[in-house]
Amino acid sequence: MIKIVQTVFIHFFFPEIMPRLIFILLLAFLWGGCASTTNQPQDRKPASLPKERPQVPVFKRLDNVLPKGLNANYVNVLDVNNDGLPDLLVAGSRLFLNQSTDGQIVLKDITEQAGIKSHGPALAVDLDNDGWTDIVTTSGHIYRNNGDLTFTDIAKLVGFAPHRKALTLAAGDLDNNGFPDLVIGMTEDWNDGNPEYYPLQLWLNDQGLAFRECAKTARINKATYARSILIHDVNQDGYQDIFVANYRLQPNFLWINRKNGSFFDEARQRGVRGRYNTKMFYDRNTAKYYGYRFGHSIGAAFFDLDGDGQLDLWVSNLVHKYVGVTTKNKLGFDVRGYHCDDSAIFHNKNGFFTDWRKDLGIPLEPIGGRGIYRGDELWSGVAVADPNLDGYPDAYVPQIYNLIYAKAKLFVNHEGTLFSDVASEAGIHKLDSYTAAWADLDNDGLVDLVAAGRDELNGTPKLDLYKNLGNDVINARNWIKVKLNSSKKGTAIGAIIAVKANQLTQTAINSAGSSSFGQQSDPVFTFGLGNHQGDVQVIVTWPDQSVTQHNAKTRSTLILTR
Repeated sequence: MIKIVQTVFIHFFFPEIMPRLIFILLLAFLWGGCASTTNQPQDRKPASLPKERPQVPVFKRLDNVLPKGLNANYVNVLDVNNDGLPDLLVAGSRLFLNQSTDGQIVLKDITEQAGIKSHGPALAVDLDNDGWTDIVTTSGHIYRNNGDLTFTDIAKLVGFAPHRKALTLAAGDLDNNGFPDLVIGMTEDWNDGNPEYYPLQLWLNDQGLAFRECAKTARINKATYARSILIHDVNQDGYQDIFVANYRLQPNFLWINRKNGSFFDEARQRGVRGRYNTKMFYDRNTAKYYGYRFGHSIGAAFFDLDGDGQLDLWVSNLVHKYVGVTTKNKLGFDVRGYHCDDSAIFHNKNGFFTDWRKDLGIPLEPIGGRGIYRGDELWSGVAVADPNLDGYPDAYVPQIYNLIYAKAKLFVNHEGTLFSDVASEAGIHKLDSYTAAWADLDNDGLVDLVAAGRDELNGTPKLDLYKNLGNDVINARNWIKVKLNSSKKGTAIGAIIAVKANQLTQTAINSAGSSSFGQQSDPVFTFGLGNHQGDVQVIVTWPDQSVTQHNAKTRSTLILTR
């Protein structure tokens, strides 16, 4: 190597022997050959594209099911009475019982009867493993389901008292005692531009009888503006881990469970921390360098985008893109467009993640001023499901703010190789919202959409139900439903469901908390089977790593109890 460098050095100063161009090329080759590699896999999506464009389902907005004027920034889908029909908890304060029959969607407000007196984000989860779904709220309530459409607030009895700034929450069995624990993230005190942040809380569950906050001893008590929390065993060691999507240009966390009651943040090593590079862009107007300083992450979800059996990670960010003259600050020049990391679709390979967004065909909005700027990327959540029943999960992404370009997107999945926005074609017209959840409200095998927002610029925000009508091709496809129940043997939260049919394996997590504010979609999973006609193999890996296998018929619901 030394002789090569010496030879190149001589030839550089004697251009009659070797042109400088050859020197530059050779130096580039040597530099590339000596460059260090990262510990993240550099795999990419399959090169081949599907032969046919995915089918786009048609949605019809139902105007007379929910009360007029009802709006919400978050919804939770749950099954209050275990009848198999998904009910709705709206804005953590209004409970609607699903009484749909013969394809007619009917929702009855039972809030007063149920005894729900709450506000703020909530989570539906069976906290005591009695088979009935309870409700926990960031405002400090734990409503125990009495099994008769009524609830009893036991928060004081069990010692649950979240921080006054609690904003988002998720549940999972983090200490492997068989009961779901609670992780809570905080909002900020803005303080006129001098924000104060508060640490995460971890409430360990003692058999549904008591809760103990122990974030400090678990070493996750880092102060941030947390907007979304997901719990999943990322490294597949039998212990569930915690992903936190943070706002206000703060790095995301991936707290890996160390099996001893503590956690260690491996977001950087595993590729999901977000990007930080202050030398990415040079601006001639200010004569300074700028670059990404992490992002404004709002919503996230684990899902298997390409059928490889590993759960990938979608992270939705609010991303400023404008750079140029402004009247909004004393400098008269806005550089925020240089600072915000973009939304990402992280592909998972053995617990390490690579951003596939570019490869999956979802372009970035350009950074710049007049003539370049086309609007900010205002993704405010994500909810995944398979509304066209082709076996590949699609993603509904709301956008926030009353702006003409802040339209919700429905990204249809091209067999794990590409995503394309078909919201307008599908008949979904919403802007300015966080709300997103999927639920088969009329039990016809087609997942419907619960979404809020404005129908048009300056319109009145409201919560809507979009019934999935499918189309001739989609309606002929098969499906299977799977519901997992907790029992005295342990919680079902965190279980992994694998469905094998049509030489495709679909994988999903039975989670509690997703998107923004801990929103939840239908607890009954609908897996599209395409044209598959035979039996379907369902494999469940429970939180304690025990595995059960089941065979089921198409167009049936498989109910499995832990």
